[in-house]
Formats: sequence, structure tokens, C-alpha cells
Amino acid sequence: MENNDIKTVAAVDAALAPEDNTVTLSTGVVLRGKQAAPLVLVKIMSAYPRPKIPVYMNKTMGREVENPDDPDYQERVQAWKMDSTNATLNALIILGTELVSKPKKMEGPEDDGWLEEYRVLGVPMTPENKTWRYLTWITYKAAPTTGDLDLIKEVVGRLSGIPEAKVDAAETFPGSD
Repeated sequence: MENNDIKTVAAVDAALAPEDNTVTLSTGVVLRGKQAAPLVLVKIMSAYPRPKIPVYMNKTMGREVENPDDPDYQERVQAWKMDSTNATLNALIILGTELVSKPKKMEGPEDDGWLEEYRVLGVPMTPENKTWRYLTWITYKAAPTTGDLDLIKEVVGRLSGIPEAKVDAAETFPGSD
């Protein structure tokens, strides 16, 4: 076969090969990405409306003017960004991933040893809830780095038809004023 033929065959093979939707995390945990319903993601984002910009009466202009530099507003925007981003990421993990494999010596979401360690942190727990266990195990044990979380966002966002930029910038979701 000529060099061009080999390149053509390789390109066709690559185009026809099924996409690899697995995510291998830094801990060795492998997740399968799947489509998360985009409308559910939009509803989640809509539950976190962007704070309204405060206004003040500008006597020189004789009208009310928005003040996006207000320190209280800036704090509320920061809190909103954190809350909406966390809610979106949690939804992507819950709705768009499933456990494929984990290292043999690593406890899984159904095990209790990691829960004892987590309990010491003093955060609210609902270990009897299977979804809570899975989400918490992923974010606490399986995906400890921002790189891990970025991989999950990229794969599930792509499969769900949501551009990564919209996952990263939650304020751009429709219905999220």
C-alpha cells in the first residue's frame, strides 16, 4: 500500500471507531461518561439565579444607575458562582457517570471505611442514600484533583451536547439570569 493509502485507511478507521467515553482519573478509577439530560442541567442552573445588580440614585444624572462594583454584590456573585458551579458539577457526576473500575486496594462507594474518615470533617452526611454515597465518593476519593473534575466536565458535557465553555461559565446557561 502506498503512503497516502495508509493515511486514508487510518483516517477512515479513526472516524468510524466508537468514541472512547471513559475517564481515567488520577487515582486509577475509571468512569464511563454518558449523556446527562440537558434540560435537567438547565433546570439545575435555573435554580441558582445570578444576583441582581444593585442600583443607586445618581443625582448628577437624575436617575438610578447600576453599581456592579458594590462590595456586597461582588461577594454575592462569588458565592453564586461557587454554588452554581458545584451544583452543575454534581449533576454531571450523578447523571453522567458510572463506575467502570477502581484499583483493587481502593474502597468503593459502597464501602464504609472512607465514610469514617469523611465523618471527621463534620459535614452533613446521608450515607444510606446510594446517590449521595456515589457522588461523595467520587468527589472525595476518586477525583481529588481539579484535573479529574475537568475531565468529567469535558466528557459528560460533550456527550450531553453542552459546550465546555457553558459548563465552566454557568451564568451562560439559558434561564440563569
